[in-house]
Amino acid sequence: MRVFGTIILLFFAHHICAQDIASLKSELSSADERKKANIENTISELYFSKKEYQNAVIHANQAIIHAKHQQDAKQELRGQINGGNASKKSKNFKRAISFYNSAIRISESQQEPELTSYAYESLGFCFSELGNHTRSIASYESAITSSGNNAKAIASIHSRIGYNYFKAGKLKESISSYEKASELYKELDEPQSYANTLLNQGRVYANYGDYESALSRLNKALKIAKESKMEVVEGQIKSTIKDIEQNKSNKNEQLTGFDQDVKEKNEKYIENIEQANVKSLKEIENLSVENQVKELKLLNQQSQLILNERQAEAQQNAIDKKNLTIAKKEAELKQEKAEADSFRAWLIAIGSVSILMLALVLMYVRNNRKLKQKNEQIAEQNVELDKKNKNILDSISYARKIQNALLVSNELLSDRFDEHFIYNQPRDIVSGDFSWCFLDSDNCIIAVADCTGHGVPGAFMSVLAISSLEKIVKHQGVKGPSEILQHLNDDLYNLLKPSNGDIKKNKSVSIKDGLDIVIVNVDVTRKKVLFAGSRNSMIRISNDEIIEIKGSKTHIGQQLGHENFNSEEIACKEGDAVYLFSDGFYDQKGGNDGKKFYPKRFREMLRDNSTKTMNEQKDKFSVTFDNWKSGREQIDDVLILGVRL
Repeated sequence: MRVFGTIILLFFAHHICAQDIASLKSELSSADERKKANIENTISELYFSKKEYQNAVIHANQAIIHAKHQQDAKQELRGQINGGNASKKSKNFKRAISFYNSAIRISESQQEPELTSYAYESLGFCFSELGNHTRSIASYESAITSSGNNAKAIASIHSRIGYNYFKAGKLKESISSYEKASELYKELDEPQSYANTLLNQGRVYANYGDYESALSRLNKALKIAKESKMEVVEGQIKSTIKDIEQNKSNKNEQLTGFDQDVKEKNEKYIENIEQANVKSLKEIENLSVENQVKELKLLNQQSQLILNERQAEAQQNAIDKKNLTIAKKEAELKQEKAEADSFRAWLIAIGSVSILMLALVLMYVRNNRKLKQKNEQIAEQNVELDKKNKNILDSISYARKIQNALLVSNELLSDRFDEHFIYNQPRDIVSGDFSWCFLDSDNCIIAVADCTGHGVPGAFMSVLAISSLEKIVKHQGVKGPSEILQHLNDDLYNLLKPSNGDIKKNKSVSIKDGLDIVIVNVDVTRKKVLFAGSRNSMIRISNDEIIEIKGSKTHIGQQLGHENFNSEEIACKEGDAVYLFSDGFYDQKGGNDGKKFYPKRFREMLRDNSTKTMNEQKDKFSVTFDNWKSGREQIDDVLILGVRL
């Protein structure tokens, strides 16, 4: 809570630090009834200063009782705030809320706007600690309404509102609140608060997915932190920028530290102002001379002075005449020299231009010859590159045929389902997403997976995963989805784990390749689905209701011996639609604003089309995806598999 809370306590304390609790309790037994509320409040504040918060609450309650009996609103308000502060410090936030609500009622009736604002702000803090971010935001907004023109307090409250919006998952509102706070801190010339607010705003932008805006705010904060020598904040900003850059380059890596409300206390710097002392000079007084001179001597001196002046004037005229003659001759010589220099410069200029023109011609001829040679080399290289590209594309296209042969086919699904579809839209020629199916008399096992990367690397990973599934299910006889995931995790880890040489070179080496997958075993007769997933979900649409079953957060292939893959058995009804999918569809950016499709819109699209035939759904999803991209580049592989029970 901001420093204003301390000011409130000091305002009510009446210099209590010099008083002793025991003497006050002794005074209380014989005190007039009108003074008891003040004494109880003073004891409460002394206990608060000693961090004995439970005793502080007890005496705050006693002060409230005495104040109510005497109808002393001021002391009752003081007791309510004392009780709220002590409860808040002891983390009994529900009791603190009760005290602060009573304080608001009294302060509003007494027209105490600063105390009203303080109580509302304290309410906001308590609700935030209890996780009730909606009521926290409402309380903070009421604090702004009551706070008058205290711009610094308003900026702090806007920042807290931004934090609560972030915790509530309302990222746009959080960004807006942090923007208001940062603008106020900028106007107030508060570099530390300004930089911290920009840091928090950048983190929210990163969670929202707008990395450019996030980096813009963070770079601005970094500049302020460097200029103000805020080393701790500078380190936090650099770490956040690094996390965002990693998140942009690898979609599977997660940003860390975004749920923490880190508050760093920075050193305060004192500016030394040097004042220049200006020394003044003393005026020098003119010394006087005697003026008692005889008049005759004065007349002689004046006559001699006039004569000397006339002689000097004649001599000066002669000198001036001689100088004029000399100056005239010098001017004539200078003019002749200037004309000669001008002619010489003209000749030099003509020669220089001629030499330059000749050099340019020679350079043009030489460069033209080299350019012709380079163009011929480039043409030959282009022909060679075209041949290599054609060979590469032919190889990848053939790899696509091989991959398609491994994927689940419509014919195989038709053995168990009257209605089904597979919508597969790779980003490149080959895909990192794949579907797989196994059928026997008792089991119908279907898998949909999203491998690390896309294109050729993703396709290689999909081939490894399909090969492992074939071995686990067909040869080892494992049929439970959760057990299949455990075996698949260990197989991929053993295939992809770093060599001993890599571990010796880099002890911190880790495996980042793997896949996200969902596996179901469908009992068509009993209308039951056994589900297990790793970072992928299954959606069931029944009677226009969306039921999403989420997989565990464990990543396949990155660690040996995972055993916490969840397994669920879902009872279904005839006509229910079941969908397995990768994240490529709802991660695609498009529309008018270039934003992601997002999971919520994806779920609603499945529900709105669930009553159509499966083939109609596939066509509808294809059209929807193309319209959403609206000419933009596809960013990931897309795969949706749907069946109707």
